[in-house]
Amino acid sequence: MTTLQPFLTEAEASLLYTAGDAAHDFDHVRRVTRLGVRIATAEDADVTVVWLAALLHDVPVANPELGADARVGHHRAAAGFAQRLLAEHGLEPARVANVVHCIEAHRFRDRSIEPQTLEARCLYDADKLDSIGAIGVGRAFAFAGAQGSRLWTEPWRNAPADTIQPAGVEYTPVHEFVYKLQRLQATLFTGTARVIAVQRHQFMVVFYDQLDAEMLGMA
Repeated sequence: MTTLQPFLTEAEASLLYTAGDAAHDFDHVRRVTRLGVRIATAEDADVTVVWLAALLHDVPVANPELGADARVGHHRAAAGFAQRLLAEHGLEPARVANVVHCIEAHRFRDRSIEPQTLEARCLYDADKLDSIGAIGVGRAFAFAGAQGSRLWTEPWRNAPADTIQPAGVEYTPVHEFVYKLQRLQATLFTGTARVIAVQRHQFMVVFYDQLDAEMLGMA
């Protein structure tokens, strides 16, 4: 990755992340970056674009004191930040535009901009892979804890329809699995990511089934 360092190193990027809960800190960014490079390499994408987009996709980090609402629009803020930073550092305009698109299109809960480039699809997939599996479960509970949410209220298979999702402290990590995490595998774009996702998805199903059983006193 030495060819990427003139534009932004991992160490330099880490200095941009001065806040954030355990689900959205620089450890998350680092994992997404390494997954993104792995996917981009396998898919013959522009690794430089994916590297830069991954390092910048969550910066500037929202104020964690604002709660879940602080995440709304973070992708647009990060895209604008990346555009200014990379243009100032002399990255080619076409690559800057691609990095900006990658960041704008990486959110699951805002699909108004769909990933149009291979690089954007690599970033989306890397970010979503970090939301599932054992890491995804850990992040869901870490974020819930930061928001003061309850641990569990009902079995995941009994969760209400999307239109009547629980809110506030009643929105548990189980609901995050139901309404988001279990759906991510089907949204992945690249063959490389889909292969990785299979085991991670299966782990989550087993975990939440076990959690339900223990909470109900059946295990």
